[in-house]
Amino acid sequence: MADTAKKKKKNKKNADEIVRKAFKRSSGFMWSLLVNIVIVFLVIKLFSYSFNFAYGVFGKTCLDPGATKYKSVEISADSSIMDIGRALEDAEIIKDKYVFWAKVKVKGYGDKIVAGNYPLCASMTYDDILILICHIDTTSNDTKE
Repeated sequence: MADTAKKKKKNKKNADEIVRKAFKRSSGFMWSLLVNIVIVFLVIKLFSYSFNFAYGVFGKTCLDPGATKYKSVEISADSSIMDIGRALEDAEIIKDKYVFWAKVKVKGYGDKIVAGNYPLCASMTYDDILILICHIDTTSNDTKE
């Protein structure tokens, strides 16, 4: 009888140890699964932000295509590109001041922005805004015959 009790106790101890090891292994697996899910989520968010940023810089986007209300935005002579972008973003004319900054740098309009007070609308694209604030003449025809 003593042997049977010892065997039961030993079997119970082994079973408890097996359960403990299995739980430890499964909790390790769950932790690594959670970490992998978070990494995948962050990669997707980074890709999404990068795509939207690049589309804003190289595409023809505006904040609100249906907007008709014009707002007056003051650009001072000592404003940096980021200051202008911040003012446009605060006036709810553009979506992202960093996209505006990148667009100005890509187009090379940094030194062409003219100080003044401009009526701008949220339905204007970044290019439309730059044409207006840089006083770019779009009526000339540059094609040679």
